[in-house]
Formats: sequence, structure tokens, C-alpha cells
Amino acid sequence: MTVENRPFIISPFMPISTQISVDGPRPTVLNTKVNYQSTADTLSIKESEEGSESDEESEVSDQEQSVPFLKSAIRTVSALSSRQILSISMLSLANLCSTVAFSCIAPFYPAEAKLKNLSETQTGIVFGIFEFTMFIISPIFGKYIIWIGARRMFIVGIAVTGLTAILFGFLNYLPPGSLFFWFSVLVRILEAVGDAAFVTSSFAIAAKSFPKNVAFVVGILETFAGLGYTAGPVIGGFFYDIGGFQLPFLVLGIVLLAASVLAFFLIENSKDDQSSPEDKGMMEILKLPPIWLPIFSVVACAISLSFLDPTLSNHLESFKLTPTEIGLMFLLCGGFYTAMCPIFGAVMDRLHNGNTLLLFGSIATLLSMFFIGPTPLLSGYVEKDLWVIGISLAVLGLAASALYIPCFQMCLDEVKEQGFEDNFHTYGCVSGIFQAAFGFGSFIGPTFGSVVVERVGFRWTTTMIAFLHIILSTVVLLSIAWNKCKK
Repeated sequence: MTVENRPFIISPFMPISTQISVDGPRPTVLNTKVNYQSTADTLSIKESEEGSESDEESEVSDQEQSVPFLKSAIRTVSALSSRQILSISMLSLANLCSTVAFSCIAPFYPAEAKLKNLSETQTGIVFGIFEFTMFIISPIFGKYIIWIGARRMFIVGIAVTGLTAILFGFLNYLPPGSLFFWFSVLVRILEAVGDAAFVTSSFAIAAKSFPKNVAFVVGILETFAGLGYTAGPVIGGFFYDIGGFQLPFLVLGIVLLAASVLAFFLIENSKDDQSSPEDKGMMEILKLPPIWLPIFSVVACAISLSFLDPTLSNHLESFKLTPTEIGLMFLLCGGFYTAMCPIFGAVMDRLHNGNTLLLFGSIATLLSMFFIGPTPLLSGYVEKDLWVIGISLAVLGLAASALYIPCFQMCLDEVKEQGFEDNFHTYGCVSGIFQAAFGFGSFIGPTFGSVVVERVGFRWTTTMIAFLHIILSTVVLLSIAWNKCKK
């Protein structure tokens, strides 16, 4: 697959979880002629007569095609009508809130759980059950989205997530012990079901509303998902400091409910596309051995990031930080991840050096894990220090982007070489696998990570994760050597 045909993904933090087949050519943001046309059979944002008249063809000259990807993206945005920008903004808000819903409890819930007599293991389960539910439910929604309807799935999903977010805010009125724990798990499961519904359907809506710019719009949605993961702990800690346990969930729930009302009036019904029976699916992709390296990388990346959600705040307890300050520590990791995603994406797109980026990311991650604890192996050399932990979190964010960003392209290159169709069904299948891989890792990280922390402590747990990345680095080196031998 040539560079010109390579899809442009800005910064996917949460992978696509649908399998939608969209017919027709897929021009990229780097070489497309922007041509927005409204058709009766597309699921789109309702256009006013004035908006329809203003949708004229905007051609990109050969000279403009050679500008850096950022300028090309800006030109694409400038060609959108105000109504199209509104639709992207609404879909972006939904994806932003989806990851905020997951991550906002990180700075304060572990402390609240302690007051409710929950163990480290139980706290980890409350965190991990969200991603585990996403891991199970998202492929189901992806399979039956045509039967349910993208519009209905999107609106109901947002509303369910908003209502359950508000409900979670009142759990602190429950008595300590098992009742608080099981209701926390139940509400998080319901919240994840709603989250999976509207995240899954949002990509279908984006694909059908912007058939000429699918990759660009999906990139925007994934960027906002990453921003939500980054900002979630800060937002949660800020509102917790202001108004206590209820306020973060009330604010998030009201925003989501408002978005569902807006979606009800803006998204209109239409006939959904049917996937072709000839299209190869996920099982055929999973039979390709080379894609298991990027899948391993995604799982290791998710474990490394999500492990910190229920455990980092307790690890920082000795520094007497406020929830807002703890949220800022999370921001160091997520902020560097979001900032580096476009850079590593451009590097991968131009140099095709996926294995090199994976090797860099795995080595950087194992170093950061050695110093976040710090590891007992360095006792006498490195002491627990807030500045060292902060720098290690920043390095972890940088490393995570190097571990994740190349994987979609690497897997896509492989399936293309094996004769898979160049259509959105293939992109959906590849991304669905990544959703499952990231969800699996995000479940393992907080759930089993908390169990290990309870047994052997935070420092030895980070050491174990570091050794996981030693294994990943070894596999990547073997892959590089194998590729060189083939040449």
C-alpha cells in the first residue's frame, strides 16, 4: 500500500469499535478533492436551504497537496459548512465525554472507596469493569447496528450514560461495605453499555455524514477521545474539590443529557448500508500472524496506562496532594500522549518505521515503570520523589503514543498485502480488533494490577509491568531481525 493511499488518523486513543461497510472510494485528507454533496439516502445532519446552497466543490491543487499534513487538515476544516462543523462538534463532544466518564473518578474514588471499606482489589474491579464491559458489548453493537439503527443507538447511548453518571454521584449515600461495592460495579456496567452504544454509532454516523472525509473525521473523534482521557482526572478532581462526590457526575450527566437532546433534533433517520457477504471479517484477520505483534503492543500499552487509575492516587498519598493536584499528575501522562500522537503519526506515515517506534515505546515504558515506583531493584540508588514520578509519568505518556499509534497502520498494511478489500468494512474490522485489545488490556491493568499491588506493593507491580515490556522489546527485535533476513 502506497503512502498516498494510507488513511490519515490523527491520534486514536480509543479504537473504533464498529464494523460498517461504506461503499465508494476513500480519498485521504492528504490527497482528496473536498466535495460535499447531500444525498437523500445518507444519514446526515439536517441542512438548511442556505447551507445546502453554500456546499460547493473546493479543489485542492497539486501544490497544496505537498504542504504538511497539519496545513492540509486546516484546509479541509475550512471547507466545511457551519452545519457540518456543528455535527463534528457534537460527535466530538460525545467521544470526549465517553472517556471522561471512564477516567474522571481516578483522583478521588480510591480515597472514597477506602472510607467505604473497599480493598485495593475491589477498587480495581470498579475501574476495570468499565473497559471489560466495553470489550464485550462493543462488538455486539457493531454487529447489530444496522438492525438497531445508528441514530437510535447514538441517542439512547448518550442518555443512558448521562443518567448512570448522575446515579453514580449518589452512591456515597450507601453504607460502607459490599452494598457500596456491588452498586458501584452495577452502575459502571450500565454506564459502559451506554458508552459503548454511542461511541460505536458515532463512527457510523461520521462515515455516512462525511463519505469524502471519513478518515479525517474519525481522526478528529479519536483525538477528542484521547483528550477526554487526558482531561478526565483533572475535571473530576476539580469539581470534587468544589462540590464533593456528587458534582463531577452531575456536571457530566447533565452535559450528556443535553447532547442527547441535541442529537434528537439534529440526527435524522435514513436507510443504513448492508455489509457485503464477500467481505472478510475479524476471524480472517486474526489468522494473520504478523498482526499479533501490534495487538500485543496495544494490550501492553493499555495495561501500563490503566494500571495507574486505581493505584496512583494511593501511591501519591505520602505527598499530601489534593484531588486537583493528583489530577494534574494524571494530566502529565495523558497530556504528553495527546501532544505526541500527531508527531508519531506523521513519522509513521512518512517513514513506515512501525517496529522502530514500538521498540522505542517499549524501552521508554519499562524505564518509566522502573522510576515511578521506584523499583526495589534500584533501592539505595533512587528514592521515592514527586519530581521523579512526574517525569516518569510524562515519559510514559510519550512512550504510550509510540506504542499505540503505529499499530493501526501496521495491521492495515498487513491485511492489504493479504488481499483484503480497501473499504470501510476492513477498517472497521481492524479497528474493532483494536477496541477489543485495548479494552482487554484496560481491564487487566486496574483489576489484576490492584490485586498484585495488594499482595506485593506498588513498587514490585510496576517492576512486573516493566518486565512485560522487556518481553515486548525482545519480540520487536526478533521481528526486526526476521524482516531483515527476508530481505
